[in-house]
Amino acid sequence: MSKYILHNFDLLREEDFSLKINNRSFLYADGFFESIKVINSICFNLECHFDRIEKTANFFKMDIDLSYSELKNILDILIIKNEIIGGNLRVVFFRESEGKYFPEENKISFVAEIEKLDNGFFFNENGLKLGVFKEIRKDKSKFSNYKTTNAAIYVLASIYAKENIWDDCLLLNSENNIIESSNSNLFLVKENIIFTPPLEDGCVDGTMRNYLQSQFNVVEKSITKKDLLVASEVFLTNSIKGVKWIERFEEKRYQSYKVARLVFNKLNF
Repeated sequence: MSKYILHNFDLLREEDFSLKINNRSFLYADGFFESIKVINSICFNLECHFDRIEKTANFFKMDIDLSYSELKNILDILIIKNEIIGGNLRVVFFRESEGKYFPEENKISFVAEIEKLDNGFFFNENGLKLGVFKEIRKDKSKFSNYKTTNAAIYVLASIYAKENIWDDCLLLNSENNIIESSNSNLFLVKENIIFTPPLEDGCVDGTMRNYLQSQFNVVEKSITKKDLLVASEVFLTNSIKGVKWIERFEEKRYQSYKVARLVFNKLNF
């Protein structure tokens, strides 16, 4: 069966679609993306994703002519056409314009694709092992909060984790605070209080991070290596995998994942 993708509001066979060589996302990373979990053929937490789409487009001065209902309807069609029950839906937005660094216009276009995935969130039986990626640091700026198509630091961090036989690794900002992993937001627990780095420290403004903050009392605080070493529990969240608990960070081993389990249970109410 052919796989179908979306180009704006056009449903196309995957093999019939190609990007132009002057696509600005390809040439200048002039774009951003959303990864959306599909459960029972429905986009999970789509309102939060759409809110971030609007905020990101406004930040990058892109003109977005797309309503929530329009996006939902067209993504529903894509899900049905590909016969997806559980999956991962990725939507890439880019500025549709001629020009070099300076765009001649700010019209936005998007491409969406979907792949089959587990139908729901699943709690990891074995805890993850983490290290720290120190070769490149993220800036403390609003730019760092968005999921742009320039993901080089996350690619290099993922390679570094693989080279060191870790499941993932944590990223530092320009002040050496730990802010996130290569693909997830970071949370730690100390004295039954959940902490997470503030957006001002440069972490991605994750949709699952926002969901968790709406359901639990979470304290925002700059995180250091020492904080991780004295924490009773550490876990990661992202929109596709949900919640993943950490067994080890460098020499530190965590004996508990009860809060991570509570958060996971909230996702599967």
